[in-house]
Amino acid sequence: MHFLAHAGLLEKGLKLRPMVLPDRFIEHNTQDLQYDEAGLNAAQIVAMVINTLNSEKAQAPALL
Repeated sequence: MHFLAHAGLLEKGLKLRPMVLPDRFIEHNTQDLQYDEAGLNAAQIVAMVINTLNSEKAQAPALL
C-alpha cells in the first residue's frame, strides 16, 4: 500500500502520501528528536506536502 501511494498509483483526484513511523527501533530520546529521526517533524511534513503537490509556487513558512 505504501509503494502504491508513494508512486502515485492510487491518485484519482486526491493525492495521498502516508507518513508513518518506520518499522525499526528508534532510540529513546525527546519526542522532537524521535520525530526528526522518523522523518515526521513539521518541516519534513511540509516538504512532503510541497513535493506531493508539485507546486513550484508553494513555499513553506519560515517558522512553524
